[in-house]
Amino acid sequence: MKRREFLTRTAIMGAAGMLAPGAKLYGAVEGGYTGELFVALQADGGWDVSSYCDPKVNQPGELEITHWSRDLEVQQAGNIPFAPFSNNATMFNKYYRDMLVINGVDAQTNSHSTGVIHNWSGRNSVGYPTLSALFAAKNAPEQPLSYINFGGFAQTGNLIRFSRLDDINTLQQLLVPENNWDATATFRRSEDMSRIRAARSARLARLMQDPNLIPRQKLNMEAYESALNSKAPLSEFNSFLPSESEIIPDLEIPNVTWSSLKRQIQMTAAAFEAGLASAVDLHMNGYDTHTTHDARHEQLFTHFNESIDLLWTLAEEKGFADRMTVVIASDFSRTPWYNADNGKDHWPIGSVIVMRKNASWTNRAVGLTDEGQNAYALDPTTLERDDANGVIILPKHVHLAVRKLIGVDNTTVDKDFQFGGTESFRFFG
Repeated sequence: MKRREFLTRTAIMGAAGMLAPGAKLYGAVEGGYTGELFVALQADGGWDVSSYCDPKVNQPGELEITHWSRDLEVQQAGNIPFAPFSNNATMFNKYYRDMLVINGVDAQTNSHSTGVIHNWSGRNSVGYPTLSALFAAKNAPEQPLSYINFGGFAQTGNLIRFSRLDDINTLQQLLVPENNWDATATFRRSEDMSRIRAARSARLARLMQDPNLIPRQKLNMEAYESALNSKAPLSEFNSFLPSESEIIPDLEIPNVTWSSLKRQIQMTAAAFEAGLASAVDLHMNGYDTHTTHDARHEQLFTHFNESIDLLWTLAEEKGFADRMTVVIASDFSRTPWYNADNGKDHWPIGSVIVMRKNASWTNRAVGLTDEGQNAYALDPTTLERDDANGVIILPKHVHLAVRKLIGVDNTTVDKDFQFGGTESFRFFG
């Protein structure tokens, strides 16, 4: 067994009471998970931060960087500047108190694949897990849906499994197969399902007696059985899901993309409220606007901002807003000029937004870029510009700081995924 697998197994078994005979790995927590929560919102394709959280205005003698700055000025909500574009004003004015903006993050690439890996793992080559995977493995490895990913980057480093919840109707059928979703169906009767479960449990018991099974195989078999057990909390998830009439349909963003982001957020809220999940990756694409940039980005940001508002609104309604940390970012940003097709191409210098209710480090924008969206070097401690001895912010600096913020640094789960020799930026004080 590899050392990493041994450490992971040790952490998981500790959380599940060492998997004593008859114990359940999944659904083991009485009443569900009630700890801290983590959400990563991936804006896939490369968003334009000059029209969002790192606003830029046109400079004499330079190529035009934003069309909106022909007539408008940079706006400010609290201590956070933002672009007067799309519905940004509504978003930033409502949530600036719960927001830290980190500008000038250098993805060091114009490649989508590398940018995604770098920004969501902290390293520009494969192998490191997402913050969500680290968080779930540390906080709730025993929960059946501890780490949910709705698309985008989802590397786990073999720390934990992730789950996909794309279709609510299909999920409901899996959760409660006895329910006759088709009025004409004569299968999946309660007595039939009881016999199936009994046969499955008996088969598992036989398989578990195999002396050739390695510990990891036993762990996976136990997890599978417990997750499917009708008495486990997973089966109760159905009561937290929205009804068919409440499900938010996919939204068409004309000439750009289709988005399921709001439905993803519905599912996230249900999983958090049910106590089955601890970390979620939300995903929205469409930001790769090489043509008609402004028209497309305006629609994208409108939907994006509305979705962020929905996430926090549901969190407040369902009572978990004070337990949730949200990280929002993209592959990289867009060029500080328009191309011949009135679009914008790839640019490595972007931004990251971290949100949290009632935090001491919010209502701030840190990191510096010039008028052409080039990153300045900073003193990691003071976060002031330091051209002589400062450091350009890289994704690993953000990841290191967020790991400390969410309590996964220097723990069993991140032991094999260190950023050796990396400066510690004091983004969160």
